[in-house]
Amino acid sequence: MKRSFAAILFAMALVAFAIPGIARADDGEDDDEDGRGPDRKISEIVDRVDAERIQESVERLEAFGNRNSCSDTQAPGRGVTPAREWIFKQFSQIKGLNVALDPFVHGNCPNTPTFNVLAWLPGTTHPERLVIIGGHYDSRTIGLFDVTSDAPGANDSGSQSSVVLELAKVLSHERHANTIVFVTFSGEEQGLFGSGSIAAKIASASKVGLPAFFQGSQAIAMLNNDIVGGDNFVNGPAELGKFRLYAAGTPREIGSRAADGTADNTSPSRGLMRFIATWGTPYVPGFEMITKLRNDRPGRSSDQRSFTENAIAAVRFMETVECSPSPIDNSCSGPFPCPSPLSLLPATDARRTCLLGFAPGDPTTGMIAHQHSQLDRSEFVTAEYSARIAKVMAATAASLARAPLAPTFPKDAKGSPVPPTVNAAGAVTLTWQSADRVAHFVIAARATTENFYRRRVKVSGRATSRTVTPAELGLTAGQAFLISVAAVAKGHESLFAYPEFRCEGSVCAVPANALNVTAFK
Repeated sequence: MKRSFAAILFAMALVAFAIPGIARADDGEDDDEDGRGPDRKISEIVDRVDAERIQESVERLEAFGNRNSCSDTQAPGRGVTPAREWIFKQFSQIKGLNVALDPFVHGNCPNTPTFNVLAWLPGTTHPERLVIIGGHYDSRTIGLFDVTSDAPGANDSGSQSSVVLELAKVLSHERHANTIVFVTFSGEEQGLFGSGSIAAKIASASKVGLPAFFQGSQAIAMLNNDIVGGDNFVNGPAELGKFRLYAAGTPREIGSRAADGTADNTSPSRGLMRFIATWGTPYVPGFEMITKLRNDRPGRSSDQRSFTENAIAAVRFMETVECSPSPIDNSCSGPFPCPSPLSLLPATDARRTCLLGFAPGDPTTGMIAHQHSQLDRSEFVTAEYSARIAKVMAATAASLARAPLAPTFPKDAKGSPVPPTVNAAGAVTLTWQSADRVAHFVIAARATTENFYRRRVKVSGRATSRTVTPAELGLTAGQAFLISVAAVAKGHESLFAYPEFRCEGSVCAVPANALNVTAFK
């Protein structure tokens, strides 16, 4: 098995698991706890993630040669169809999982059999509530429809498919209250065909085309990972200690090439981002989440977009630096290598390293870019890095799968959430409803200049309203802020209710654009 030099760096960097707070078991009793400590069973799940298994899966996927969505079977053991069959077999060998092929129509190769591979671990209490984990398995060269050239796709998309398979293995050791769905998508590289199809089905009331199990289901959140191999050519020790997390605002930043969004915005995906920061990253000490306040890189996209377009909270996990030859808007269609004038790149742009040929590369061009090229090979994948991504995703998914539903806010005659009231002293009275019996609620707020909540105010599980002062929330009088409430049951906290309300002066209101979660700019 190939191992990168970065493995040594990770071995030196690993520390014993420790999260400040209350070390708690999932014993179902948490009336006197605030739920802010590590969960023993989730810690055990996280500890099961195996970098060597991830590397083995990456190498196996690489060996299929070309996984272009339109490639079908090019030769024995070569092409997207043999790769799909291998993934299906891996899922099928995991005890407790249900597995199915999910067909979809690929507009660019309508006569080629195209499928997502779908697996699910049914929930014990609320099987209709879905926590979705995904990553695509198709690969490509610079030529979008090149089905014959080598497209090993070790990082893009071997790493993400391998992470999904690993998460299926470790999360299936336990049963969870809610259902966890694992999907490897195809058709991503040419236009999100696979994820677009299944996300629309999941969001639909009828869910035509999905297995009968999914009828009446409700998606809670979707965790997408794409390019999480920790390319060791452009990511050094500092970069391997971080990852990017993309979370779209409202409207979603898709066509815009402007700077990232601002904290004075709210969206279901941003709420999921905050959940990951609270219940995912603390299980992987020393691994920093770089919050990216937009749908994806300017002009680019991945499978999380298919879910946000269907009003499902979704985010993308991604390595810190990608070794890509593609222009920022992914407009190049060949020939290989993709033209990208170096004069247009700032001196600090890591793609300069990928394009200048500082190491042996393609024998005909000297090019060494990895993404979307013949050089996206497993020797550049840092499996220990992919494993850390997997650990954050495992902790997040397990926490969501054990949590109650987020509370909801009463609505007015027009169906809009009723904002909190504010008294003369600036105290806010928040009112909510809960679909579940819970131990307690948590009210939290953040300044409009901040991404994350400050203090958390614990409220009785029998309450349906609470008046809180700015001081209780860690805010100063007159400061503009966003506020919401979450539910806690059996030590597990829900997502915060959506939308957050924006309060300033004597008024709280639903922020502009907050309810139009599928709009984009």
